[in-house]
Amino acid sequence: MAIVGHMLGLQHVKITSEMLKLVSEVDEFKGAWRAMENHTTSLQLLGDVSSFGRNFKEIANSWHDQPLDVDLLCRLHAAFTGAKQVSLYKEKSVPLDILKDDEIIGSLNVASPAEVRSLMPRLMSWTEKAFEEKEFHPLFIIAIFTAVYLQFCPFEKGNQKLARMLIILLMFKAGYSYAPYATLDDILNEHADEYYKALEHTQKTLAAGKVDWDIWLEFFFKILKAQKDKLQERIEKGSAEIINMPILSTKILKLFDKHDRLNMKEIERLTRGKRSTLKLRLGELVEGGYIVRHGKARATWYSKV
Repeated sequence: MAIVGHMLGLQHVKITSEMLKLVSEVDEFKGAWRAMENHTTSLQLLGDVSSFGRNFKEIANSWHDQPLDVDLLCRLHAAFTGAKQVSLYKEKSVPLDILKDDEIIGSLNVASPAEVRSLMPRLMSWTEKAFEEKEFHPLFIIAIFTAVYLQFCPFEKGNQKLARMLIILLMFKAGYSYAPYATLDDILNEHADEYYKALEHTQKTLAAGKVDWDIWLEFFFKILKAQKDKLQERIEKGSAEIINMPILSTKILKLFDKHDRLNMKEIERLTRGKRSTLKLRLGELVEGGYIVRHGKARATWYSKV
């Protein structure tokens, strides 16, 4: 599995009309999301997803400007698997099992520990350089990195979990700031059969030195489109809920565009609503996942999700 020079066979990549269509749709949503991020109320429509996204972005921001190297990879693996120390490369090879609803639908051979130690630094270096030089579209870089990473499977466990996280982190690094708001776990489970076939084809051709990226790239972009579709659907559903909300509820939500936290007295003053009605509307917003209640009795205050 020698990966040197034209190891990735990028000179043979065929950019199909379907790939371009999928990438264009993802890029269009990227632009729409950037505009929406300026309006906190829009993000509140996402409830718990919004909370996850912000927490994930805090992690992403901590390494955003760090170079993509082996040290960072090992620290990220430790962070996402809950290890107390920086992760080390595997000492033995374990097949890559592809699951669907917790059942194995296929297994793939992976690189040996020796190959990982030799080749993983090269993959990280190539990825970092590719992002800097911008010769390739960032989604192509992420797709190719993911496939090769999964052929290496550098750690004894948690490789697929880390791969999913790396996709989101790399997308965030490339400006797709919506990525942390929609995980890939359920989507990959739904498309597990295609995932296995695409990865199997790519890994076989990569190992043979005649890599064919077409099937994997189309599948990968299809997954990214499904990711943005899922998020878009959630937003549209939330928008419909907002339209049907009582006017006082929308007034309350808009307050949090400018305020991180508010107590009842402040909300009453800013909305000029009746205290009894405000309590009812605030309870509905808390239950719906739009805002969070803190404290008790007179010390109660509210914040964004």
